[in-house]
Amino acid sequence: MRYILICCALTLLNGCSIWDRYTGKTQAESLSGYTYIPLDPSSVLTIGGRFCKIGEVNYLSFAKSLPDNTMRMSVEQFHESGAVTYGPASSIHKGDIFRVTVDYTNADTTKMELWISKKMKSYKNGKMETVGLLEKNDGEYIYNSELYDVKTSDPQAAEGQYIKFNLPVYVGIGLRVTAEINVLSAKANISGIGGIGAEVEASYIKGSMIIQTLGINGQKIAAALPIQSELNQTTAQNAIVAISQIKTLIYDDNTVKSARVLGLYLPFPGGKPLVNSIISAISGKGITWKRPCKSAAEIAADRAAASAGKG
Repeated sequence: MRYILICCALTLLNGCSIWDRYTGKTQAESLSGYTYIPLDPSSVLTIGGRFCKIGEVNYLSFAKSLPDNTMRMSVEQFHESGAVTYGPASSIHKGDIFRVTVDYTNADTTKMELWISKKMKSYKNGKMETVGLLEKNDGEYIYNSELYDVKTSDPQAAEGQYIKFNLPVYVGIGLRVTAEINVLSAKANISGIGGIGAEVEASYIKGSMIIQTLGINGQKIAAALPIQSELNQTTAQNAIVAISQIKTLIYDDNTVKSARVLGLYLPFPGGKPLVNSIISAISGKGITWKRPCKSAAEIAADRAAASAGKG
């Protein structure tokens, strides 16, 4: 109880960073983790998966290869301390900066093996020391001093304590709306693209907005994309209308589709330094997607349909 009272008193005097020192987690780690992280779309190495045979590739259509249709929202909050947190906004203050990303995706989930090590600077000697990625400490390390090393192969001979993770990575096609927001009033509500437009009209926030396609292209797609950058209620509504229009064009025969890396799921606590290290590792190695092929029954059905058409 005495420990809790001391921590509470220090928190009131010095802010949440002192509490973080005693819990052994930085503010970014305490508020981030177990969340979806959107990534800039990048290329995917596609190889044969289920039912595929060597020398004979009969991939399923994208519609059948990408089984999951999902709407995901990610909130990235930039703090005055320099920390960046992911997940629902813990509190909103005037001057805060947010990036809100809403993804509509047709996706498959693949995995990437990563080995992660963490170091922090010691209060006692000022040196960087290896600490457990998921372990709490008793405040002996300096707040916000964490450094991560992320490897994509087993670091058996490397110095440090590495923990292996199978990181879920989402691959496929989709649409993305991103709003960059500056908070003008603590009354602001950061709850989605539609609501954000209303907050702009109320002068609680200001910002800009980007709409982009992820792995889909074509003349009709380009025509449906609105040309806008200002964030207001009208452009927010236009973005929602454009997303609805482009969704109907995904299955159009003239739409060009190419699998892309869309995002990842962060299965442990960690702020921007950890996320950046993971993204760097993924970019260096690349993501492999095992696209399924048609089964023998499906191939036979296609041949029968083709024969019937000729007849």
